[in-house]
Amino acid sequence: MSAPLPWQQQQWQKLLSSRARDSLPHALLVTGRSGLGKQRFAQQFAEVLLCSEQQAMPCGQCKGCRLIAAGTHPDLRIVAPIEDKRVISVDQIRELTHYLSLTALYGGYQVVLITPADLMNINAANSLLKTLEEPPARTLLMLVSDRPAALSATIRSRCQVIHFEKPPTIAALEWLKAQPPTISQQEASTLLELADGAPLKAVEMAGKGVIGLRAEMLDDLEKLAAGRCDPIEITKKWLKLGKKESLYCIYGWLVDMVRMKMAHQPPYITNTDVATRLHKMAVNIELSLLYKRLDQVNEALRLADNQSLNAELLLEGVLVGWTPRR
Repeated sequence: MSAPLPWQQQQWQKLLSSRARDSLPHALLVTGRSGLGKQRFAQQFAEVLLCSEQQAMPCGQCKGCRLIAAGTHPDLRIVAPIEDKRVISVDQIRELTHYLSLTALYGGYQVVLITPADLMNINAANSLLKTLEEPPARTLLMLVSDRPAALSATIRSRCQVIHFEKPPTIAALEWLKAQPPTISQQEASTLLELADGAPLKAVEMAGKGVIGLRAEMLDDLEKLAAGRCDPIEITKKWLKLGKKESLYCIYGWLVDMVRMKMAHQPPYITNTDVATRLHKMAVNIELSLLYKRLDQVNEALRLADNQSLNAELLLEGVLVGWTPRR
């Protein structure tokens, strides 16, 4: 098992100290933006608690560690949306309540990860609240969430918060460059900007070849704005990357172009590697039209999670607005 990430050390030591004093809370709310390794952190701490060696990191050799590695430890339970479901149901929480009423089979902690906790429906959240109000002894529930505000104030008040901020840029870049696949300093900087400072999200983007895909998308958008390609063809191509990913790319470009149009001095922009190309496009677009396109993308992003809507038509509706007027 790898060590906690560099920006997680303070939180890790805090929990280890609480364990050493036998003063762990019964519930933790692990929060922070996506891409900071929250679930990884919670899983690691679960492994430490269930390791019989009781060290700062799991030994990897004891029976508890071997059971965790096999995914069969009876005192660890992970609650997440089932298959294609988009919520954690009340039945899942009721089953969890029954599980927690039983004694830990190995005599230590029973550990539960609920992730993403903000996907519990209202009935599930209410059911969990009863457990949080009267927690069984030697039980630790870890609720992992990018959106803690989506949880009720009552649930939040019964958890100790473990919050992660995005790491300093220099530290994040140093860590990012050490991860596979190997990338250059410029690529690392660009990916970290696109990931809004979240290193694990940047690693995921690097693995998907986002830098190259993004360059192709900007090529397509320039051709579309010049009337040299068809929005329907581009839509089919971009959907291979993903509708939300494509929309976020356009959103970022538009925000940077608005900044370029409005600033009296060089503005802060996210897409520094394509700044010249974005500036060239922005010169030929009225600010009011940029805002209109930004509104279209925002609306499309709002609708993007609705599975009943046709993804192709949603993205096509945004791209049609880039075709020159006849």
